Amino acid sequence: MRKVAHVCTSGISHKILGDKLTLLHGADYDVTFISAGDGLDETIRADYPFHWRDVPMSRTIQPLRDLRSIWRMRKLFIRERYDVVHTHTAKAGLIGRVAAWLAGVPVIIHTSHGLPFYEGQSRGAYAVYRLLEKASALFCHALASQNREDAAVMQRLAPWRKVYYEGNGVDLEKLDHAASDALLRLNRNDLKRAYGIREEVPMLLMAARFEPVKDHELFIDAIALAKREGKLCWVTALAGQGPLEGAIRKRIADEGLDGDIILIGQQSPLVPWLLIADAVTLTSEKEGIPRSLMEAMAYGKPVVATDVLGTRELVVSAGSLAHYSAGGSGEVNGQAATGELVRYRDVAELSDALSRMMSDKARREALGAAGRSRIEAHFTESLVVKRIKEMYAEVEAQAAKARQWRHRLRHFSKRAVDLCISVPAVVALLPLLAVTALAVRMKLGSPVLFRQQRPGRYGNPFMLFKFRTMTDGKDSSGRDLPDEVRLTAFGKLLRRLSLDELPQLLNVIRGDMSLIGPRPLLMEYMGLYTPEQARRHDVRPGITGWAQVNGRNALTWEDKFKLDVWYVDHGSLLLDCKIVFITIVKVLKREGIQQEGQATVRKFAGSRNAERAI
Repeated sequence: MRKVAHVCTSGISHKILGDKLTLLHGADYDVTFISAGDGLDETIRADYPFHWRDVPMSRTIQPLRDLRSIWRMRKLFIRERYDVVHTHTAKAGLIGRVAAWLAGVPVIIHTSHGLPFYEGQSRGAYAVYRLLEKASALFCHALASQNREDAAVMQRLAPWRKVYYEGNGVDLEKLDHAASDALLRLNRNDLKRAYGIREEVPMLLMAARFEPVKDHELFIDAIALAKREGKLCWVTALAGQGPLEGAIRKRIADEGLDGDIILIGQQSPLVPWLLIADAVTLTSEKEGIPRSLMEAMAYGKPVVATDVLGTRELVVSAGSLAHYSAGGSGEVNGQAATGELVRYRDVAELSDALSRMMSDKARREALGAAGRSRIEAHFTESLVVKRIKEMYAEVEAQAAKARQWRHRLRHFSKRAVDLCISVPAVVALLPLLAVTALAVRMKLGSPVLFRQQRPGRYGNPFMLFKFRTMTDGKDSSGRDLPDEVRLTAFGKLLRRLSLDELPQLLNVIRGDMSLIGPRPLLMEYMGLYTPEQARRHDVRPGITGWAQVNGRNALTWEDKFKLDVWYVDHGSLLLDCKIVFITIVKVLKREGIQQEGQATVRKFAGSRNAERAI
């Protein structure tokens, strides 16, 4: 059984990690939760099966205190001999990763629950937090993100590290059990009366810490506007606490909204309030994947929220009135809508969306039902834990392999061989390159080179160079003509001789590619791969590869990807030499240039479908 330490700055983070760690603990992993210990007591600790350790940490940057925290955590890691250290949140991510690195922990992973730098920050704060995140990435083996947008940012920030999509979710079984218990004791009107909430009108719930990033001011502006326009037909319960609570209370009073917005304090558990709410809202500037909205959707509650990072990955927006029928949920890109997303800081749009939602009970029910289905399909803790286990297994294998001297030797020697071959090759082939470029210019016109962004190692984009083989012919509407029309006899000749690939030697010299590796495909394929297929990006792409010498374009996409992943797992200098030899033979025999009956390969559209490339 592997020992895993999960590190957070604040003990209060058990609320977002507890269910996940409970599922992870037991069968294969012995889990410990490490934090500063604040917000915890023995009752809370007894509710969970995993272990607890406290290490003093500050949420703000305090260099001397932070160094002491690193030293104490290092000693803990050495004493406990953890197999994996998994950090969360920005501050714990820095302290925990450095401490684990100094302690020689075999596997170190960091998950972002929302990056600390984002648009809208001051330049100074943005630069400092971005630099700290980039530096921290040097002290781990892999990164993970709760949402896909942050994952892309993290990959650009640390292109030398693989970034995993971890996602976020809720424990549906636990929530349903809590709801059953609450309903046995809950009287909807008694709970409302206890807080002075009017019983006869719908209730909107917003559960968020009172801090700037949650932007309660935007919400209050929207409610005030709805009241001025005579559209305010509901009451709002604000759950939470934080440094801005006093200012929020004052603003509510100043706007004359005392009976319309009720502060109910920090509610733990929040379940009774979610059950009696008619809808939920969140007006954040950014999120990871908001837990309060996931829990609300699990209970069949519709959502009105700002269209921001994290939230838009969770909520499928019905958009405007044109996107749904009265009493229906509508669909967006084939997915059932679960609420409405509005532009951040657009007070009028938020006010209108809230008014529409709170005045239409049938629509709320339809959107809420779709929300529950979406959580069941995509946002459960069991799915997250499955991804985490797969990530641990893959990163552990990669880290163990990286510690082997043979792997290190191959890594450096492969790059050395790439340069030793590609640089002289470019020099020797200059006459051929010049003649080909001139021929392309004469036959196809300008530009001579085809440039296109392609995914490199870990999916990092780079600009691929090839000689053009197609014309730029357009139809009457300005769209590209089909490949078979634009691909000329001259272009086919370049492809048969593989002369169109020669400029990629420049990509090899630049470090974008290797001579040998999986071919770099289109950026749009990145979201279509299965997790296993995506492993083809764990190495640099190549001019030729194992799939190219075992069928090239005559293979199905699935067969190509299997061969690519096999190469990732079994690559060696000897295998590279074999691929080079077979490539030369294949080029001379002109095998596998295209799929039967096609001018070019069919476009990859996922493992169950294929359509022609355009």
